[in-house]
Amino acid sequence: MLTSMTPAASQPAEKERAWRYSRVGSIVASPDFYVGVPVGVACGLIPAFSLAAASTTQTVLLGVSAVAGALVALVLTAVTVLVAVITPTFAKMLDKTPNGLAGILRPYHWVMRISAASCGLGVISALAWPAMQAVGILRFTGTSIPIALLLWGLGGCLQIINLTGKTINQSRRIEQIDERSRALKTARTAQN
Repeated sequence: MLTSMTPAASQPAEKERAWRYSRVGSIVASPDFYVGVPVGVACGLIPAFSLAAASTTQTVLLGVSAVAGALVALVLTAVTVLVAVITPTFAKMLDKTPNGLAGILRPYHWVMRISAASCGLGVISALAWPAMQAVGILRFTGTSIPIALLLWGLGGCLQIINLTGKTINQSRRIEQIDERSRALKTARTAQN
């Protein structure tokens, strides 16, 4: 009886795991999303309920936009460094994977898109703030969305820093293994 229950019990876990590692699941089930977005939405409640906070929110939105723009530049720099340090051997291995280099760069693209959206929406909200300031739901929406996107992008940047370091280390290790392999082949050829 236990053996028949084991596969059935593992199916929901496998489905959940499969969803978590799907394209959408890897974005939504990531800590940067499920921490950053709710905190950003909570930050939007402050100007929605406090007119004193709402009076300075336009400046905050411009700051959010500036930080989000800087995140885009940071991610572009990380992509440049990553592409520059990928060794030829690692590039050949990437070509053999289903997604190749595009698969490695997908998280970078997502963080850039999220940060760019935060930057743009921050500027739009700041420009529209005088008209939005009179209505609480507009204050909430105009503040929470850019801040939620910014915090999501910040969390994504932290993950990208780790990803970049790991990828560079993997590229170097693979190059070292390839050099050892070539040295062994050369030594065997010399012995024969």
